[in-house]
Amino acid sequence: MAVRARWVLAVGLALLAAACGTATSSPGAGPRAAATDLAHSSLLDASWVSATVGWALADRPCGHATCTRLARTTDGGRHWQRLSDPVSHWKSPIGCPDQACVGQVSFATRSIGYLYGPALLMTTDGGLTWHAQPGPQTETLVVTGRRVYRVTYTSTGCPGPCQPSLQESAAGSARWRTLIGRLSEPGRSDSAQIVASGPDALLALYGSLAGPVSAQAVVYRSADGGATWRQVADPCGGRGPNGPSHEEDLTGLAAAPGGFFAGLCAPHNITGTFAIASADGGASWRMTAATPHGQWLGLVAAASPATIAVASGPTGGSGTFTAQLLVTTDGGQRWVTTATDTQRLTTNGGPAWLGFQTPLVGHWLADPHAIWTTTDGGLHWTKTAFR
Repeated sequence: MAVRARWVLAVGLALLAAACGTATSSPGAGPRAAATDLAHSSLLDASWVSATVGWALADRPCGHATCTRLARTTDGGRHWQRLSDPVSHWKSPIGCPDQACVGQVSFATRSIGYLYGPALLMTTDGGLTWHAQPGPQTETLVVTGRRVYRVTYTSTGCPGPCQPSLQESAAGSARWRTLIGRLSEPGRSDSAQIVASGPDALLALYGSLAGPVSAQAVVYRSADGGATWRQVADPCGGRGPNGPSHEEDLTGLAAAPGGFFAGLCAPHNITGTFAIASADGGASWRMTAATPHGQWLGLVAAASPATIAVASGPTGGSGTFTAQLLVTTDGGQRWVTTATDTQRLTTNGGPAWLGFQTPLVGHWLADPHAIWTTTDGGLHWTKTAFR
């Protein structure tokens, strides 16, 4: 199962984001290491606990392999402090045979955080040291309040079937409780995602868009803080511009306060993407009124029911690719391109993360070596080098 944004597979780009190896921190690279070292790293993922405090996970060349690198910011991404590197290295361009890999980061507090995908490492000192957590492999993980939810699997050879399960834990605890021992899944699983807004939460197991078989997502919904979950239909089905006779599949989710959710849908022939929204905790959905058709949208984020951002997949040729960020501030009536990132595509692949930390502050990882930031709810974005 993939551990990063699903659009990478859909447009046929290589997913080279995982890092493999052991599971303790490295003593060789302390917080005072030269900041210029970060300039040679490629961003993979980010996590924020406020508008100013966040962590970035990156990879970097190390010998004949690729190793992970971790950095922390306390000023909204303008400056980064390199932390001790988790000892891990990438062994295969299509995965990690020993499953000791991490490709994503998520922090619950300034002290408690996780590296995962498919291994699971936890820190309780802000990322200075990391410790492996025993148990099944972790496909995806989300922090909501003081609770942490994850989708796990025990089999190898994903994409699926992978026999996924849903577990929860208190933030900072190594004890996990199984909520659903065997989740339903698409015939060929591609990835999974959990998003939460207050007591409302959604879990999606995405189908593979490659091949002729149906790629409808398997979706679970909770309206009681994760205590109980109920399987519901793929919210994209029959909502697209081609009418109910054409299959549209859920490809991404985002949450905003107040039980608001946004999603991305793609026709099974992946000729374009459209956005949907729910204002009642995922109970009902609507297609946004003026979704930008004809583009492949890979990432979605929501600051509020009015403000939604989507990032397009890279387009171009001759090694140069362009990704665009589109924002609506009226719930989808009108979309405006607010940022454009042009770069030479590297092994990192392209846009990896998009999210809002407050109704005004958000970040976009479009460039492997830079971070885009907004402080006015997505109307304007500035690009800062990751170093």
